[in-house]
Amino acid sequence: MKTELYFLRSSEGFIVKELLHYAAHLDETGETLSDHPELEQYVRNYGNYNGDIGVYAIVDHKVAGGAWVRMLLNGFGYVDNATPELSLAVLPEYRNQGLGTKLMEQLFTEVAKLYPKMSLSVREEDDAITFFERLGFEKQKASKKCDTAGSKSVIMIKEFAPSSADKEEPKKSLEEERFRKSFGF
Repeated sequence: MKTELYFLRSSEGFIVKELLHYAAHLDETGETLSDHPELEQYVRNYGNYNGDIGVYAIVDHKVAGGAWVRMLLNGFGYVDNATPELSLAVLPEYRNQGLGTKLMEQLFTEVAKLYPKMSLSVREEDDAITFFERLGFEKQKASKKCDTAGSKSVIMIKEFAPSSADKEEPKKSLEEERFRKSFGF
């Protein structure tokens, strides 16, 4: 399985829209994004706002997943006006193969440059809570909003420690890696 990671650019909003379908578990219910207008804020004009940061994975020439953050005032995982909210999707055929972890690790590198923390909302009964806890997210509180399936959700926060970047060798950004590859460095 050959995996390549790329930045989500503003011109690739169609990828964000496709991935949101999976992030919101609409593939499990047979619904569409048009059935849930409250989800439009997660994709509307992606990349045209300061703070939109995202990565996606191509596996064997196919979009296999993506992760992105946005500043949302009415998001399911809203914490405050300074914390971006995460959306993560991995297509079903690529799950449990480490792709979500790769996406999140790269996104952490990029997001930590601008924000001290990020948040997300996940269903209380979802196995993904364990995945996010393994990545350093901590449960905060039950969300006041129900998700698209009407389930109660938990808000989780990942804080980026400024001192940890000083102690370990910093990861190269995706942009730096692409530049080095293109010019043979």
